[in-house]
Amino acid sequence: MRKIFCILHFTFYILLFISCDSKWDQNGDLYGMWQLTEWRDASNDIKATKADGIYYCVQLNLLKLRKTSQSEYYLSYFTHTGDSLLIGRTVKWPQESNWPADTTCDLTDLAPLGVPTDGKFHIDVLNNDCMVLSSTQGTVSFRKY
Repeated sequence: MRKIFCILHFTFYILLFISCDSKWDQNGDLYGMWQLTEWRDASNDIKATKADGIYYCVQLNLLKLRKTSQSEYYLSYFTHTGDSLLIGRTVKWPQESNWPADTTCDLTDLAPLGVPTDGKFHIDVLNNDCMVLSSTQGTVSFRKY
């Protein structure tokens, strides 16, 4: 009886690990925390660098965007298919816990973070270390950390 219990217990944990692991893997190399290293506009002029403190964090189907100099961050749903990334509904959240609830916002509010007004990115480069996204409004490059 004890042997059967141990086998069932072990099987449960293996299945739990496999089911959680498959959810994290749905985004492949896109999953994780990214720091903007360079943002160039359509004219190839530099709009921001690593010193500007812009970060994207990808988990499951949520994208968290923030700038360290701001007191709020943004949460967006996104769709990642092949070489495209489409940012959808976005809400603004305060970083302080005593603020009111979330506020829905437009994609234009994300413009200071490198997001095009239509929310559409083409993925030029995506690997475990580097991500380069381009749009009609420019190119943003990231390093994973």
